[in-house]
Amino acid sequence: MSRPRKEKQMPNFIDLTGQRFGSVVVLERAENSKRNEVMWRCRCDCGKEFITRARSLRSGETASCGCLRKEHAIAAMKKANTRHGASPHRGYTKLYNTWLRMKGRCNTPTATSYQYYGGRGIRVCQEWESDFAAFRDWALSHGYKEGLSIDRIDVNGNYCPENCRWITMAEQQRNKRPPSEWNFRKRKQ
Repeated sequence: MSRPRKEKQMPNFIDLTGQRFGSVVVLERAENSKRNEVMWRCRCDCGKEFITRARSLRSGETASCGCLRKEHAIAAMKKANTRHGASPHRGYTKLYNTWLRMKGRCNTPTATSYQYYGGRGIRVCQEWESDFAAFRDWALSHGYKEGLSIDRIDVNGNYCPENCRWITMAEQQRNKRPPSEWNFRKRKQ
């Protein structure tokens, strides 16, 4: 004798038809998911129709078809990439990267070249440390252009307007601390 077959039960649900969740209006009930979750056909304010789970609507996880997430991501990228006011598109400008690297080698003990800068007591002046615009304005009024790098006139001095200039990489290679200031590691014999 065979046992009677159990029919799948429909889960209990709250009728969400006509309700608004963020930018979404629920149009009608859709077919349950493969996991037997209650699903709803919705229309976003942007006009796109889509199907989503009831619990995603009620929890606030679904507040749009995805268009709001995309808008927020674009706005966040623009804000992150232009907070210094010099990069209208994606990514940072070379000048902004110069400023970040200068601060990093002076302030971040885990930076590769920290021992040669911050480890020796070299600092970035307060004016530049906290304000990229001040650094940018100084750089542009003191000959900065693509292909040049920042150089400290006194190799033992800080990064500040009185001690910095813009030079080519060839000049940078010739402008190093004297060998008497190098820290040689003695070999154990």
